[in-house]
Amino acid sequence: MGHEVMIMLAARWHGAFDVRVEDVPAPRPGPGEVLIRVERAGICATDLEEYLTGPVSIPVGWPHPTSGRQAPLTLGHEMVGTVVEHGAGAGALDGRVVPNILVGCGGCWYCRRGQKVLCPKVGLRGITDDGGFAEFIVTEAAGCVPVPERIGPDVAVFAEPVAVAIRAMGKAGVRSGDVVAVLGAGVIGQLVIQLALAADAAVVAIEPVARRRGLAAALGAVTCGPEEGVERVAELTGRRGADVVVECAGVPGAVRSAIELSRSGSTVVLVGVHGGTEPIPLLPLVLEERRLLGSAGHLADDMASAIALLANGAVDVSRLRPEVVALVDVVGSGFERLRTDRDTLKILVDPA
Repeated sequence: MGHEVMIMLAARWHGAFDVRVEDVPAPRPGPGEVLIRVERAGICATDLEEYLTGPVSIPVGWPHPTSGRQAPLTLGHEMVGTVVEHGAGAGALDGRVVPNILVGCGGCWYCRRGQKVLCPKVGLRGITDDGGFAEFIVTEAAGCVPVPERIGPDVAVFAEPVAVAIRAMGKAGVRSGDVVAVLGAGVIGQLVIQLALAADAAVVAIEPVARRRGLAAALGAVTCGPEEGVERVAELTGRRGADVVVECAGVPGAVRSAIELSRSGSTVVLVGVHGGTEPIPLLPLVLEERRLLGSAGHLADDMASAIALLANGAVDVSRLRPEVVALVDVVGSGFERLRTDRDTLKILVDPA
């Protein structure tokens, strides 16, 4: 690629209900960086939340301490693409990759231990810096994960949400024969269900949307609506409660529901988030020795594991029935579709 200024299309967040597909200068890779041509980018619940109610995490009126950027910013942090240009010292990285999206400060106690997700100044491409709803993105070569040639972009784009599910399941410690309750059968919930079933657990998926319950049932989960969850779990466990609960809904009241579903000595993992506060019943946590854990994002090993699971078919993302839209249609056919149609589970963006 030449060194003239190139113009590309990008879907940029200016405010709530204000995402604009605009012509912007294409980025150039600096030292240690690569330029990636984006093949697919997934619309995540985080992107939708910023579209509906933002700014939630997008910096507005102040520069983010790691990226130095603020709105307007290009959304999209679930992506896959092909390396097309190298900055100085970027090495020989080539082919299809999942870009590095977590950017830590590099010097804090957490970054030095490989836990960028816990860095106090952590940034996320697509939230605090430009992301993948664009024709090109620049990222550090060292953080990119190569994708085997046999995995196409419609599958590889799920590496980031699969990595999130892997990290949550690692904290849950699911064992063969466990009963696992999953609250919320959105994308992350569906992936958690697949991983739990692969661990030889029995799964109860608790979800209000019938189509999502149907997808979970097709995987092999017992399904029910929120009002039936406690009773269905009780029936499967001799009234004890679930061995593990993974909360993926991120709606008010879900934390209390997760605790109600769990047994004494169980583990409750919180993956879903919302901006409010939650009343938590302390007596069951303390006197009945439940473990309540948060799980956010993923580590480098989780991403490599996600690529491996996608490559060998252990996680089948085709069951999520993703739909592909053009970048120019990302608002009407993407964000607005997800806002108004809860039967639609996943939409992928094709910048080409």
